[in-house]
Amino acid sequence: MKTLKIYDPAMCCPTGVCGTEVDTKLVQLANFLNTLDKSKFEVYRFGLTTEPQEYVLNKDVSRILKEEGVDSLPLFFIDDKLIFKASYPEVPQLSSKLGLASFIAKF
Repeated sequence: MKTLKIYDPAMCCPTGVCGTEVDTKLVQLANFLNTLDKSKFEVYRFGLTTEPQEYVLNKDVSRILKEEGVDSLPLFFIDDKLIFKASYPEVPQLSSKLGLASFIAKF
């Protein structure tokens, strides 16, 4: 089983559907995460404003934030290995990193 951990910047909601502008990249990401097979993937998503302790407890996240600041967020880890930093990946990029290359065509 693979573990995906996402450390989001401070925002009102991780879905991208809040405020006056919809962030389609976040909407697509949220939809993609909801389709992942829970028997093959554990997904954890942390919000800076709602779960700041997670940013302190993870030594890699804490170090990156100290060295680079909050502009380094979001951070994506698969099995504790950093795979994306400072921007949200497109669904096909994340899908590929998760070993789901055949899934790309759906998005």
